[in-house]
Amino acid sequence: MSALYRKARPATFDEMVGQEHVKEVLDNALKSGRLAQAYLFSGPRGVGKTSAARLIAQAVNCTSSEKPCGVCQGCMLVREGKHLDVVEIDAASNNSVEDVRDLREKIALSPVLSERKVIILDEAHMLSKSAFNALLKTLEEPPPHVIFIFATTEPERMPPTILSRTQHFRFRRLSETEIIQKLSRILEGMGQEAEPEALKLIARLADGAMRDAESLLDRLLSLEGKITLAGTEASLGLPPQQVLFSLAEALDQGQVKEAVGLAEKLYTQGFAARTLAQGLLEALRAGLYARMGLASGPELGASEERIVAAMAALDQALERLVRRSDLLSLEVALLSAFQALGAAEPSAAKPGIPDAPKKSAPEPKPATPNLPHQEPAVLQNEVAESAPAADDSAQSWRQVLAKLKQSQRAFFREARPYFEERGLVLVFPEKASFHYQSAVKNQDAIREAVREVLGGLEVYLELAGAKKKLAGDQNAETPKSSFAWANSAPAGKQAGPDAAPAGSMEPPHLVSGAEERDLVMEESEGLETASPHGLSEAQASEPLDTKVSIVEDPKFQDLARLFGARVKKVWQEKRLDEPEAGISDDPEE
Repeated sequence: MSALYRKARPATFDEMVGQEHVKEVLDNALKSGRLAQAYLFSGPRGVGKTSAARLIAQAVNCTSSEKPCGVCQGCMLVREGKHLDVVEIDAASNNSVEDVRDLREKIALSPVLSERKVIILDEAHMLSKSAFNALLKTLEEPPPHVIFIFATTEPERMPPTILSRTQHFRFRRLSETEIIQKLSRILEGMGQEAEPEALKLIARLADGAMRDAESLLDRLLSLEGKITLAGTEASLGLPPQQVLFSLAEALDQGQVKEAVGLAEKLYTQGFAARTLAQGLLEALRAGLYARMGLASGPELGASEERIVAAMAALDQALERLVRRSDLLSLEVALLSAFQALGAAEPSAAKPGIPDAPKKSAPEPKPATPNLPHQEPAVLQNEVAESAPAADDSAQSWRQVLAKLKQSQRAFFREARPYFEERGLVLVFPEKASFHYQSAVKNQDAIREAVREVLGGLEVYLELAGAKKKLAGDQNAETPKSSFAWANSAPAGKQAGPDAAPAGSMEPPHLVSGAEERDLVMEESEGLETASPHGLSEAQASEPLDTKVSIVEDPKFQDLARLFGARVKKVWQEKRLDEPEAGISDDPEE
């Protein structure tokens, strides 16, 4: 007894399910007598490629006015695989040059029972390169009585020389509705009944392949009586749908103990952990669609965003369950879905910008006339209250970077974005001074990208560790809405006690208004605290006549990174109270 999918093959184009774009063209070509010399049918498995090829063979050998009729002798011989002028070859096992040579000898012979010969090559992409080359000349100039039909699931593996000599038709996956209609007709012709939910489950498992659906139905036909949903699940080894719905509702209501108990019970009954996770994922999808009125499913109280997040967590867990499928891995997948369902809703105040680093409030101190300015700390607290959740921060920053050119993106990757009252602040580490200076030159591009992704926010660029005040006023407040350079005095003049020595090659620093945030970044990156002369505490303790500082010029920094060393600048200062011992004015010395 043959399989159900072989008996259910369409006998005419009207019985063919779906593929309307293919049936219309082929039907018109048959009626007008303008069949091509070669066709290529591509698409997923079980969607009707070989059936369409056999329908063309039936139409060529049909003796009726309506071609193909499916009942004449020529059509019946093709359906049974006994027609002498229809050659069907499995290219997966007959893919050598010798096989193609034998085929060319058969092609040269005239047809026996009809006017045309039809050559069907199934899984044509399996032919070797030499076999394709041997077939190329025959395919380009075939005898007038031959029609080639190639069927493949991987058309990208076909040589372009073959594709250019064929009419290519792409077959699509079938919808669940089309599969259910075909299965209903089959059951009606056999006098069988089935629950609609059972047919929906079969159509969903078939994944758009009619042959897979007919094979599943063939297995269920061995059951006695009506085909039910419970019987289908038991026969196919699937967990009960209602239990999975209850599991999804338990996770949604926060009943972790009940959810884990249900999952453990199903696991002890023999269901695989990956099967249960897949079933729970489909249950959450059914609950989401039920809220939209598209299908029936469990009643879930979480928002659509939380349900989608839980589905994404289960989808990631399915990849891990491929490597390790035990009860512990299943419980981890359940807990990840529960955490996603119960997570707090994302804030809608501002687009995803991370909070600025928080510091614990300092203990109150007695008032003194020289207290430091407190505005940065107050501003920090305001930012912490108004900044958005960190869930979307990384994604938003990636979207901003994606708007930039590839050459510009490399400069801004070193920056850390912070949202403050004045706008978006991009802070570069002190060691990334080259990236910072390059970013300043491309600040128009980053402003445009931020405007497209985050709206009308002002953008400021800062270099961490650049804490020098404007020259001449130690108590002057640093500007926050514009860029200012600390070392702005003319060359050879000291702008103030914090200015670099005359002739220094150190680049100017951008004045930073967020002092407290810079302190946090210095602590996190292990930066040394600078003395008034630009030296660390360890360097300041050295003898006065020899002073060392790190050169921050980008060219020297590039050399330092190249040779794996730190380039330093050394100069000497003269003591006024000591004589110059051992130092000669002679230039030759």
